Amino acid sequence: MNTTHTNEQSYGTVAKFLHWGMALMILVLIVVGTYMAGLDKTDPSKMQIMGMHKSFGAIFMLLAILRVIWSRLNNSPKLPNELANWEKLLSKIITGSLYILMLAIPFSGYAMTNLFGYPVTPFGLVDLPILFGKNPEMGLLAKQAHVLLVYTLLAALFAHVAGALKHRYLDVPEADVLPRMLPIKPRV
Repeated sequence: MNTTHTNEQSYGTVAKFLHWGMALMILVLIVVGTYMAGLDKTDPSKMQIMGMHKSFGAIFMLLAILRVIWSRLNNSPKLPNELANWEKLLSKIITGSLYILMLAIPFSGYAMTNLFGYPVTPFGLVDLPILFGKNPEMGLLAKQAHVLLVYTLLAALFAHVAGALKHRYLDVPEADVLPRMLPIKPRV
């Protein structure tokens, strides 16, 4: 059995690595971003933390693009037949929303940085292309969008986790989707 690619029962190794690695990155980026936003502008550590946040945000954006490509090349396991049609539709909407948000959030951060007149420079090594000219008013809008998108992501993540836990613990055992992404035994 080739565990690199998705099969009918489970996601492959690459999909699982991207899923859990990016989940961890999302949580760290949100915690660090929230902490950073609460720092006083005169705090000398703020710029250092902001640089790291932007660097890992740029890496996250590249991983999100890779994840979209990988998901297009490898079909997801089918949802259990035991799920109601509305649950299958809601699952697709939430999953689609997560993919859009994983691209939109780092893009809005990239745009915000450019609009405030700065390049995105991962780890101080290389300036990424300037996509937007300096426009501080638009930068403020990009900043608001960045924050709003993060809150939207948190809501979508809550729904994603709640749905998986519901199927694991409240539905019939055949509706359990957690073993597709975790190394746990299906319910019986």
